[in-house]
Amino acid sequence: MTAACATSVALAFAAMRVTAVLALTTATVGVLLATAAFVDSHERRVPNRLLAVALVVALAGATQTNDLAIVRNSLLGLVIAVGLMLLVRLTRGVGMGDVKMAGVVGASVGAVASGLHAAPVAIAISAFAAATYGHVAGRQKIALGPSLWLGWASAFALVSIGWFS
Repeated sequence: MTAACATSVALAFAAMRVTAVLALTTATVGVLLATAAFVDSHERRVPNRLLAVALVVALAGATQTNDLAIVRNSLLGLVIAVGLMLLVRLTRGVGMGDVKMAGVVGASVGAVASGLHAAPVAIAISAFAAATYGHVAGRQKIALGPSLWLGWASAFALVSIGWFS
């Protein structure tokens, strides 16, 4: 968990094409997501309070920029990620905690990416990671939280190298 938290902070500040406030709030969201993923992997539940705080921090960081495009992208990232996960939820493939965590991922990556590609890419990476782990481990049910954090981190790594520009 310590490595995931350190990675969250490093990735947030690597994408410094954003303001310092947005980088700080992004790092905070990453640490909260890593913590939620850790809890999910051990207890098979995603803590609502951590997700609520992470969402407030993500949206507050977007609004602190006073840039309407960043706020819009953050909200659209939230809606896109939740929409994608709700489609999976209809098949009983994920729990509502996973849907909420995906929303935080979408809001956070949407705020720093210049396009709307970041949220669906983060969710796709999460799904691929979860499916790969489930296949390799021979499991049909796994905690999705760690994969959602990995999708978040991967999207930020792609932002930092300019892939979403």
